[in-house]
Amino acid sequence: MENVKDIVKQVIKIWRLFKTQQSALAVAMRQDVSCEMRNLLSRDYMICLVIKKEMANLYDSLKCCMRDGCITRPDQHYADTTVPSDDVNMAFSKIVNVHQQIITEYRILLDMIKDTSINASILHQHLDQMEKMSEDLSARPPALIL
Repeated sequence: MENVKDIVKQVIKIWRLFKTQQSALAVAMRQDVSCEMRNLLSRDYMICLVIKKEMANLYDSLKCCMRDGCITRPDQHYADTTVPSDDVNMAFSKIVNVHQQIITEYRILLDMIKDTSINASILHQHLDQMEKMSEDLSARPPALIL
């Protein structure tokens, strides 16, 4: 695979977006939100943890093909992951925004690996799950946020 380095960089980018998402979800769950919204956010948080772990496993399997730094190494060019702890609306909008970024990055990754030997079925499942989560959050009326 001649483009393994680019694929690894894309996997790292997605993993870091999931880390950002995890942070934003944690902030939102600490706020006064309805029970229905809290259940939705906690479900998304758990899915985020599982997918983040699966992306780390994909990274580990690709990393054996090359020498590079750890997936958790800080990236100076990466976006700020902080969310104000007292603004549920900002946390909610960040969650929706990061969902969309993750979806975009998955599509880029899937295009990168379509002519490789990498099995993309798990990535397609991740993409489907992220699209469903994004739809669920976008469909919630603002009244669910107290």
